Amino acid sequence: MVKVLFILCVVGMLAACSSHEAIYLSPKAFQEACGNAIGEVDTGDASNAPPKLIAVGMLVSVSVGEDASLNKTYPVTPSCTLDLAAVGRMKVCGLTTDELTAKIKTALERDYFTHATVTVEIAGAQQGGGGGNNYTNSIIYVLGEVGRPGPLQLPVGDDQFTLTKTIVAAGGFTIFARGDHVRVIRYCGEGRKYETYVNVERIMKRGDFENDLPLRPNDWVIVPQKVISFF
Repeated sequence: MVKVLFILCVVGMLAACSSHEAIYLSPKAFQEACGNAIGEVDTGDASNAPPKLIAVGMLVSVSVGEDASLNKTYPVTPSCTLDLAAVGRMKVCGLTTDELTAKIKTALERDYFTHATVTVEIAGAQQGGGGGNNYTNSIIYVLGEVGRPGPLQLPVGDDQFTLTKTIVAAGGFTIFARGDHVRVIRYCGEGRKYETYVNVERIMKRGDFENDLPLRPNDWVIVPQKVISFF
């Protein structure tokens, strides 16, 4: 019986990895996820590179084979949306191009076409949006309840850029932020996705910066909203 349960657990873990579901790690274990130190560029096979995710400040090109008038390049707004022709407004931050392709395809086939041929590509960054040749190699993405959500350029020479520094650089928590449950996501080669949760509020209040979480380029920081009850 124990052997059967062990096999089922292994199968479950492999299924999670293959479906790109996040693997939860403690903050300490999360620091070692992917192996490379902050600032290092993966020089391995490009097929093992982490997926490029859509974020504020990017330009996204959308093409529809059935109607060339829908082929446009859209800026991702500060609210993490695209205003797509024929589809309307969509939340897109944190999606891969394949995931956004599927969303647009579903919407078009629901309202316009029997079959829609959709292609989505990241076309670059808006002027002044922190873009450039190293755009995806030196950026942390910050979403949710902070003063200035969006891509955050890592400062040159800071090899210990941490989660609390990221929150401060992004304008700090809003009054609605749940700072005790900040989510951090990291993508590694072969589609592996890791996540952890950190009580940033406690670290800041107590000055326990030895418990701060070092971040790496392409990490995602998501600050959730407090659940507010009026009853």
